[in-house]
Amino acid sequence: MKQNVGPREQIFRIGLGSIAIGLALLFPKLAGWRWLLGAWGLANVATGVTRYCPSNELTGIDNTSGDEFVHFDESLGGMRGRVGQRLNRLQHQIGAAS
Repeated sequence: MKQNVGPREQIFRIGLGSIAIGLALLFPKLAGWRWLLGAWGLANVATGVTRYCPSNELTGIDNTSGDEFVHFDESLGGMRGRVGQRLNRLQHQIGAAS
């Protein structure tokens, strides 16, 4: 498995997942939604710890390199690579304008 979750995203995922798990455990009034919230939190913690996210893989996101908020892997073939290249360029233009 190639890592595709960067260090900032890793901290965010682990923190958000921990909060979701805590809410699922502490609030019994969430009733039927507790298991869904807990599973979502557990998935976030797991992807943060392993630094691999299947969703990032499918969409071509690779946050281990680049200075963008979300870095798209430009080396992918076909449309995903071209779209990723344009989105990275757009992020740089927005960052330069700010």
